[in-house]
Amino acid sequence: MNRWAIYTPDGRIDRVYSGSATEALIQPHGSEQAVQMPEGLNDSTAYVVGGSIQPKQPMRLLTTNTPLIADFTDEVIISGIPAGVQVEWPDGQIDIVTDGEIGFSVDLPGTYTFRFTAVPYLDQEVVIEAILAT
Repeated sequence: MNRWAIYTPDGRIDRVYSGSATEALIQPHGSEQAVQMPEGLNDSTAYVVGGSIQPKQPMRLLTTNTPLIADFTDEVIISGIPAGVQVEWPDGQIDIVTDGEIGFSVDLPGTYTFRFTAVPYLDQEVVIEAILAT
């Protein structure tokens, strides 16, 4: 049985459908399209460009100054973020990164997770541990 990727114009695979080509082509809605999905890839590891399935690549994110001292002065810098990547901050705020890096400081100890997503890249998380000064 064939697998079909139903994708949006930006190349994001919305869902994967198993069945015949005729049935798969009925599944897209609006501006979505369908293309045959190779074995070993799925919606979280691939995207579509020019009607062709491509594997997503990892972002080369770099984190400086960890663990973070929770004093609202110390700062962690996450760099190597490709332009256009969406970052979800620990409080749920979502921004688009345009300059390749973000900075983070906090005054409460704890674990803080940042999520990075963009169509041509694998989704990634960076976890920052903030500790009390000793």
